Amino acid sequence: MKKTLVLSILLSAAFALQAQSLIGNQFKSKEAVIMYLVEQEKLAHDFYRSLDTIWVTDIFNRVANEEFEHVGKLSAVAAELMISVPNHFNEYPTGQFTDSKLRHLYAELMIAANFSLEDAYRTCANLEERKMYDLKMALKEPNFELENLTYKALLIGSEDNFKVFIRALSEMESSYAPVILTPSEFEALTKNILANDAWRSFNSSANPQNRIGLF
Repeated sequence: MKKTLVLSILLSAAFALQAQSLIGNQFKSKEAVIMYLVEQEKLAHDFYRSLDTIWVTDIFNRVANEEFEHVGKLSAVAAELMISVPNHFNEYPTGQFTDSKLRHLYAELMIAANFSLEDAYRTCANLEERKMYDLKMALKEPNFELENLTYKALLIGSEDNFKVFIRALSEMESSYAPVILTPSEFEALTKNILANDAWRSFNSSANPQNRIGLF
């Protein structure tokens, strides 16, 4: 009971940041939007890569690799638009970002995901919800075609990753309550996910691997 309460408080605190980071409200320039999205994808990469050192499952490694590619795609868009963004993987260590809210979010998510594998999957689904929301916000801005195509591709990728984590929870006979998605949006995304389907194959069974003592 105590663990559940702590997890609830941590997730509430982490996702309360959502109201402070809506792209349409906070970021008034194209440069700021792209920088934020690049850092958000790096956050996802760093988060999944860190979880891969804690749990023996191939899910986190594969999704982290996808997030690495997403950072590259967004950085390429920035270069086409002559927007300068740092080479984050060279200039910023794991969990470090120029945006202080993302640094805070990363720390909160790492704590929330450290209780159990089930909590890790649930926290990952929460992160993908956030990414989907922000990408949808970015798509509402005046964009060039290259931006829209990239944001849409990343949105599809985020939706797929969300389904991976929901499916993993389902295989553990656990459920998930959406934080940002409406009930109808959640149902539309997950209605075809079955524990024995073959749309995306991962080994979601895992054991704790305490190679690094994070906490």
